[in-house]
Amino acid sequence: MNDSPVPKDPRRARLALAALGAVALWVLLGATFKLFWGTPALLPKPVLATGERLGLEVGLVYRLAIGIELALVAVALTRPKLGAFGLIALLVVFDLVLGAQIAAGEAKCGCFGASFSPSPKVMLAIDTLLLVALLATSPWSAAGRGFPFFVPLVLGAGGLALPWFFDRELKPKLTVEGETVEVAKDAYLVLDLEKWVGQDIWSTPLGQAPLNASLDVNTLALDGLWVFWRATCDHCAVHLKELKAKEQGQRLLVLVQLEERQDTLANRVVHELPEGNFVQRAVLPASIEYVLPTPGELLLEGGKIVAAKEAVAEGEGL
Repeated sequence: MNDSPVPKDPRRARLALAALGAVALWVLLGATFKLFWGTPALLPKPVLATGERLGLEVGLVYRLAIGIELALVAVALTRPKLGAFGLIALLVVFDLVLGAQIAAGEAKCGCFGASFSPSPKVMLAIDTLLLVALLATSPWSAAGRGFPFFVPLVLGAGGLALPWFFDRELKPKLTVEGETVEVAKDAYLVLDLEKWVGQDIWSTPLGQAPLNASLDVNTLALDGLWVFWRATCDHCAVHLKELKAKEQGQRLLVLVQLEERQDTLANRVVHELPEGNFVQRAVLPASIEYVLPTPGELLLEGGKIVAAKEAVAEGEGL
């Protein structure tokens, strides 16, 4: 039950609560899309870079980002005076990140997961408008105090924990003969190639369930270069064309395609691939979303990964 006194100016209080509610709903919408349909690959690069500097695994950064948004929404809706400051801080962070994306020339913000991702400029305009509305109506002074403190505390903690209850990150594992690993709908798998250096290929997700059901590592070259690519990736098209011209059998090549549900002949941009008896091809199924900035490369010697690179730029492959 609301224990706040009646505000002196009811009209101002209604405007403040309307602005607060609009911002909370906007943040909740973005968090919901990311929770059920997004992957860490859609997080803005500044956020991923911050998590990397802090030594946080990318899946943890993703869950924390969603959890913090949900927690702030819960606090704002139950304790407006306190929640307003949290949402203002969040919008300021959004604007800073979007500004960095605009400066980097990024076309999509990744704010609403894979289903809907407007440009950073559009999102910056919306978030700035909402920030101005909050500052202009000042809910911390116009709105009532809200529910008793334990209510936002409990709901905020629940919001923070929710991404762990709906965790869609796939955890590969070794299995005994005959055992299968079920893949949840919209599951995603982080392929952190650069952290695999020093391991053998069988101890990576590529040699474990469920990927080993479609990718038999033992039938592929254990010496040479493995290249991970997507059919809709412009950088992959450039890199594979470069490899086709450069690689003439000096080493074995394994081309691993990361299939995506939205792949069609119409949106395919990769048309030239290395060819020859030194080239093998493999496909990872579209039933899983793969978190990997492509093209990616692994260099193997006797099944051991001796070098790795992600988001390979033109002329900078292994």
